[in-house]
Amino acid sequence: MSNKIDMKTLEALQQGCHKAFEIVFLAYYGKVKAFIYGYVKSEPDAEELAEDLFVNLWVKHRDIDNAKSFDAFLHTMARNSAINFLKHKYVQEAYLSTIQGQEYGSTSEEDMIAKELGLLIDKTVENMPEQRRKIYVLSRNEGLSNEEIAERLHTTKRNVESQLSLALKEIRKTISCFFVVFL
Repeated sequence: MSNKIDMKTLEALQQGCHKAFEIVFLAYYGKVKAFIYGYVKSEPDAEELAEDLFVNLWVKHRDIDNAKSFDAFLHTMARNSAINFLKHKYVQEAYLSTIQGQEYGSTSEEDMIAKELGLLIDKTVENMPEQRRKIYVLSRNEGLSNEEIAERLHTTKRNVESQLSLALKEIRKTISCFFVVFL
């Protein structure tokens, strides 16, 4: 996704200059869309995600860190956008297949395992220390960024990252134990 935009343009974008945003959009839109397409394999979805990414870039233009690589910043935004889309799509498809399965009265062993695992993960989250549980829920259920969580809970971004890491470690341990015992 390498398109070198000069520092002057990035600084202007950070200050809210529409012309600078237009320059960045024209320079990167095609590459961002192509990168996202590599993940989602759908032209309309890639276009929509790329457009949303640039809307978010404009909304958060003050958050651009000129000391860091703008290419890496956009790459991370694009990757996260695509991954979040795929997660949402997976959950949606799983939900629809569950609903369809209920309509036809079928309950497969896989559905039972998935339900049990889901309940076990919910219980694991429920038993986490309060701050860790709040951070996990804000991150995974509400989709807030680490910065937004830190601001909302009046803590540091580093603490949020640490607590999320510990929460995910607990969940992975629970899942591992589940599969060792169950399967």
